[in-house]
Amino acid sequence: MTILKPLEDTKRTLTAIVQERIRTAIVHRELAPGSRIDQARLAQSLEVSLIPVREALKNLAAEGFVQIIPRRGAFVSEASGGDMEALYAAREILEGETAFRAAARLTPEALTSLDTLMAQMGDALTVHDYTEFTRTNRAFHFTIYKAAENPYMLDMIATLWDLAERYRYRYLLFRDQAAPIQAEHRAILDACHAHDAPKLRDTIIDHMRQTLLGVKQYLLQIETS
Repeated sequence: MTILKPLEDTKRTLTAIVQERIRTAIVHRELAPGSRIDQARLAQSLEVSLIPVREALKNLAAEGFVQIIPRRGAFVSEASGGDMEALYAAREILEGETAFRAAARLTPEALTSLDTLMAQMGDALTVHDYTEFTRTNRAFHFTIYKAAENPYMLDMIATLWDLAERYRYRYLLFRDQAAPIQAEHRAILDACHAHDAPKLRDTIIDHMRQTLLGVKQYLLQIETS
């Protein structure tokens, strides 16, 4: 069944719907890695104008799913095992250290927000709303990192986080990951409430390593299918 079919009525913005549809088509390789995206044809298949398609592609470029080359067009980014390993190695160092520094500074208000976001992530995973999960997951992690009160580290984490999105989303679609993902988040949350710096650092790093392992399994499955 093709993913790039006309859109149904929805309360979400047209750009958001088109973005999700294109992202899913890329993950499922309906749009092949390295291929040039025919925007006019894409708009026709989705029965929308070029405007939401162009806006969606800009957003997907920020997520790392698409590369926009001036005067050449938009191309599907290729998933690279080497790039993925290097990216997650950098994230482990940076996010682990930032979480360590944040543990003692987490306020009661921040902990309450984390509790709420934990529940929202669970709700999103239950109904397979990966767009909402992606939003709340980011908010959960950045609530922790902001507590470290280091804007330079936060900016670097945000850059790497955006680059990792194309890999993280593949992990979500690989198989039903709700239980293990929430178990990992529960361990992180417990460390936050305990203000246990070493435990928070270690649970953050373990969470990233489990995601990396899941993406590797996804890529292996795609290569052998």
